[in-house]
Amino acid sequence: MVLNKTYTFGHPNQKTQQKMSSMSKFNLLTFICLLASLITHAQPDPIRLNNPSFEDTPKRGGEGIDGISGWIDCGKINFPMETPPDIHPKNFWGVNVEAQHGKTYLGMVARDNNAYESVMQELASPLLSKKTYSLDIYLAQSPKYLSRSRKTSHEANYTKPSILRIIASDKNCNVQEILYKSPPIEHQDWKKYTAIMTPKDNVEYLILSVYSVKDENNGHILVDGLSDIIEVKP
Repeated sequence: MVLNKTYTFGHPNQKTQQKMSSMSKFNLLTFICLLASLITHAQPDPIRLNNPSFEDTPKRGGEGIDGISGWIDCGKINFPMETPPDIHPKNFWGVNVEAQHGKTYLGMVARDNNAYESVMQELASPLLSKKTYSLDIYLAQSPKYLSRSRKTSHEANYTKPSILRIIASDKNCNVQEILYKSPPIEHQDWKKYTAIMTPKDNVEYLILSVYSVKDENNGHILVDGLSDIIEVKP
């Protein structure tokens, strides 16, 4: 015997509707939580420096009244009798190295009277205490950097190995913390260095400074092509 069955398809009953509604709410809540987690763990915006490759009119330190675009000379505070850093190249002091980025770059000297040159910039947003940051920077030396010795008053070639220091500062160029020291620089081709910095306190001002490997030496360093400052995992 063949039985004919009739199937009726209608609207879901109230219990089924409640179950579907609960699942929809659960999925929506899960999506919101996931989105919030992604926003919370998103990579912070990089900190962009002003004029990071020192693009300016080539000039000897102290020429003109405008200084270096985007940067403050700390030497006039720490060593008021000395000249500021230079913008190259234009054969000043015998320096003709081509720029690594753009057309110009910074040259800073350390002198045999233990004076040294440095520049400072206020950051667009501060480096935060206990956070870790990276900054790429290109460094080199020139075969010649001819200037007068402060000890002998005779011409000297300022080519002794030197290091770059990155320093946390206040607005008056006072050293608060040394964040990074490069290896001694004595190579004549541009090389990229990555500074890893973990400040103890918040940092609003950053100094770039040349420093002699040994006291009372005449040295220099060329600086170009700074990257954005990026927060990284330690």
